[in-house]
Amino acid sequence: MRLENAVPSNNLLQLSPNADFEVVKRPIYYKAYDDSADEDIQQIPNRFALIRTDDEKCLGVVSPKYNVRQYKELVNKVNTAMFESLDGNITSSNVSFTDWTNPSGSKFKRDVYFWDKGIPVKDNYKEKTIPHLRIYASYDSTWAEQIIFGSVYVLCMNGMVRPTWSFNVYNRHNTNKSTDYTVGMFKDGLNAQKELGEELFKQIQRKVTHVEVEHLFRNTLAKTEQVFNTNTYNDRTFVILGDLWSKYSNSYGSNLFAVYQTATEWSSHPITKGSRELVKRKREQQVVDMLNSNYWLAMAA
Repeated sequence: MRLENAVPSNNLLQLSPNADFEVVKRPIYYKAYDDSADEDIQQIPNRFALIRTDDEKCLGVVSPKYNVRQYKELVNKVNTAMFESLDGNITSSNVSFTDWTNPSGSKFKRDVYFWDKGIPVKDNYKEKTIPHLRIYASYDSTWAEQIIFGSVYVLCMNGMVRPTWSFNVYNRHNTNKSTDYTVGMFKDGLNAQKELGEELFKQIQRKVTHVEVEHLFRNTLAKTEQVFNTNTYNDRTFVILGDLWSKYSNSYGSNLFAVYQTATEWSSHPITKGSRELVKRKREQQVVDMLNSNYWLAMAA
């Protein structure tokens, strides 16, 4: 994802201008000609265009089942839950927002960071995790409406994935279900942040060997589909993970926390020609699967 359209929000609860527009669903017509060469305007069945009302540009073509949900509606629901949960204590010193849209406006992402909710992981005040809320939406059918509450490690901005990580909200536009985000969901995210801090502290205490780490990655993150009942792994992924493991084990020692940081950097900062956000979310799920695997649980015991 290119971030040239990323905009820090000045008004903390206001949508950035790049994403603050209305979209309507309109029928699509084409010119048809009969044998006499007379022109006839006909509607394309079961297809509608999503049109920006500010510049009349088409953002996507959808089916009749598609429900138009404005970016502003989704953001306002999340803002309401945040505002009530934090008793209105939302200022530029404790919360920051960044909105991103692609050039056409057909994709939208909002990142929210809660700086005053950080939990130190080490004695160094810079070594801490902070809650991180992500909102995704699109009009080109590539992203469903998604709300994900997680954490990031401030020093490297790795996304902190937990074994119980999941989408708080995942709603496609072809459903009649409205997208809701409640105060309870938001508070659950903050509570999960506190639990994560405790988990990371335990990881720092747990020593591991290089052999254990290689065995873990071969059988989880680098693992590929079985071929002729033989377990195989992706050499390139394994090498990347090995380099990251060397980096973090040199910084934190040979402990489970360094393994965790290796996995989360791999998932948070993918190098890809495709959509970085889609790859990130896929890899985050792979890290969740790793954390729930017998290989990880054996190392953490």
